[in-house]
Amino acid sequence: MTTKNRSWLTLAAVLLPILFSVPLVLGFFGTIHPVFDSFAHFRMHLAVMMAVSAVPALFFGLWREGLMAIVLALTALATVLPSAPAPAADAETPAQSVGGQPEYKLLQLNLRYDNSYPDEVLRLIARESPDVLTLQEVSKDWRPKLKAIEARYPYNLYCPNRSRIGGVAILSRRPFALGTTAQCVGSLIGLARIDFGGRSAIITAIHLDWPWPFSQPRNVATIVPYFERLQGPMIIAGDFNAAPWSQTVRNIANASKAHAAEGLQPSWFAKGAPGFITRWIGLPLDHILVSERIINPQVETLDPVGSDHLPMLLRFSIGGIDDAGPDQQTVMLAR
Repeated sequence: MTTKNRSWLTLAAVLLPILFSVPLVLGFFGTIHPVFDSFAHFRMHLAVMMAVSAVPALFFGLWREGLMAIVLALTALATVLPSAPAPAADAETPAQSVGGQPEYKLLQLNLRYDNSYPDEVLRLIARESPDVLTLQEVSKDWRPKLKAIEARYPYNLYCPNRSRIGGVAILSRRPFALGTTAQCVGSLIGLARIDFGGRSAIITAIHLDWPWPFSQPRNVATIVPYFERLQGPMIIAGDFNAAPWSQTVRNIANASKAHAAEGLQPSWFAKGAPGFITRWIGLPLDHILVSERIINPQVETLDPVGSDHLPMLLRFSIGGIDDAGPDQQTVMLAR
C-alpha cells in the first residue's frame, strides 16, 4: 500500500464515524425542531453503524479517535435498547392479574392496506380471541373481510380513509360504555370507552403520518389536546410511525399521562421479512401506551401475518372503581 493510499484510508477511517455522529447527536434535540426528531427514529441504526465504522481507525493506530467514536455510539445505543420481554402468560390458564382482577386481551395490528394474506389475519384473530382489536390501514379492500368477524365483534368504530391506505378501526366483543359515543379525530385516531365487566377503559386506535418533512408534527398538534382532556383508564395502541424515544411519542405520552406497556419490541421491517429479523433490526414504530389504572400490562409480539408490521397482543386488567355516570369528556370531545 502506497503512502498516499494509506493517508486516504486513514482520513476515511476518521471521517466516516464523524458523518454518522452528526445525525446521531442531532437526534437528541427533537424538542428544538421536528427535523432533529426525524433523525432520532434511526438512533439505534446510526449508533451501530458508527461503532462499526470506527473499527478501521483502531487498525490504523488511531486509538483515541476510534475508541471515542465507539464509546459515543454505545452510549447512544444504551438509550434505546429495549428491556427483555416478559414471558407470555399460559393461554390455557384463565389468567388473573394483580389484585385478582380478570385479564383481558387487546390485539394491535397495522393490517397493511394491500395485504395479500388476509386469511392469516383472520386466523390469528380466531386463535387469540382478543376482547378488542385496534387496527390501522383498514382500506376499502379490508372492510368486506372484516365483516366476516363482526358477528363476534359487534361493537365497532371505523374512521375515515386516508387516501387508499384506509383509516383506523376499533372492533370489540364488549359493549361501548353506556352513555358514551365512540368518535374519530379525522383519520388519525379512533376513541371508544369500552365496558369491561363493569369497569370501563378508553381504547384508542392511532395511525400517524411519517415524521418531518411529512405531517407527523401537525398530527401530534391536532391530537394532543384530545388526550389532555381524557380521563380514566386508557390504552393507546397503533402505528405511531415514530420510535419510542422520539419527541413524538414523548409528547403523546405526556399529554395522555400514559406510559409504554412492558414487552414492546421492534415491529416494522420490509414486507415478507421473518418475524425474528424484524425483532432484531426492525424499527419500533408500533406502540401500546397505558395509563396508571391499567394493571400489569404485558405485550407479546406475534409472528407476521402478511403485513410489514408485526401483531402485538396486550394482556391487561383494570383497577380502581369507575366514577358514576358517563365520562362526558369522551361523549363529546369536540365541544
